[in-house]
Amino acid sequence: MLALCALEQYALEVRDVRLLAVCTNTLYRVRGTDGTGAEASYVLRVCTPGWRTLTDLRSEAMWLGALGRDTDIGAPVPVAARGGGTLVEARVDGVPGSRHCLLMSWLPGPLLASRLTGANLFAMGVLFARLHAHGARFVPPEGFTERRMDHEYARGEEDVLFACQEGFTARTRDVLDRARIEVEGAFERLYAGPGLQVIHNDLHHENIKLYRGRLLPFDFEDTIWGYPVQDIAMALQDLMIDVPPEAYDPLLAAFRQGYETRAPWPEGYEGQIDTFRVGRMFWVTNYVSRYQRKYLREHLDRTAAMFERYLDTGQLRKA
Repeated sequence: MLALCALEQYALEVRDVRLLAVCTNTLYRVRGTDGTGAEASYVLRVCTPGWRTLTDLRSEAMWLGALGRDTDIGAPVPVAARGGGTLVEARVDGVPGSRHCLLMSWLPGPLLASRLTGANLFAMGVLFARLHAHGARFVPPEGFTERRMDHEYARGEEDVLFACQEGFTARTRDVLDRARIEVEGAFERLYAGPGLQVIHNDLHHENIKLYRGRLLPFDFEDTIWGYPVQDIAMALQDLMIDVPPEAYDPLLAAFRQGYETRAPWPEGYEGQIDTFRVGRMFWVTNYVSRYQRKYLREHLDRTAAMFERYLDTGQLRKA
């Protein structure tokens, strides 16, 4: 078992290993005793080859380590292997190639996704402000990523958005063209200014746990250089998709109120966050065009309706 091969490289006495989830990576819950003999629980991530680079994974561990040393935010803490590093490489017969693996402290509690209340969105806003404060003062060690979220395809994804012309009508093509001009202008203006810092870039409500009144963030593998408005946009886009239309604005207001207890709201102008949410929707649409082309026409019709409302009002909302 590849997970056991990875765990042999840590100073643990493993008592139990159970499959937790198979998504973009494979996750295991690990129970045992640490080097001091204390009972402990962990999560082992077996990383899917090609999903994130080794630099991405090392950068995640670097920032998590700093958060653990500098704050009580409660993010997972990487566990050092016997060799001193946090990432290990595991290989077993029957599995082609090797896998990078990361062992981290276990976070208890349900996902925030199951508790989307105003009070919890207020707390989520506080959490974001605290993470942004740390990301702004974080001094990265040597080898930390230089990748910037300066385009909707920041990880080098192939742009095939308009490759499937039969998926478009004249209307949907026109709407997407106009929306893309807005997004590209927003990127250009943002990255011409100061304030670039480390951000999580994927801290939506399914990457936060709720335990005894505290919100605990995880899944930092998208760590990148960017701006707080982009970090917030990523989270709010997933929130809008997952809640009823009438619930979004009250939850957004609660999030903003929480954020502003710790820091000024980071939008440079009204509608800036929604413009970057549109950019995220371009990424999703490009993904559908690449991998789910049979659904492209239906997806474009829904997307164009939301983009039309955005172009008319400056707000991105469900149609």
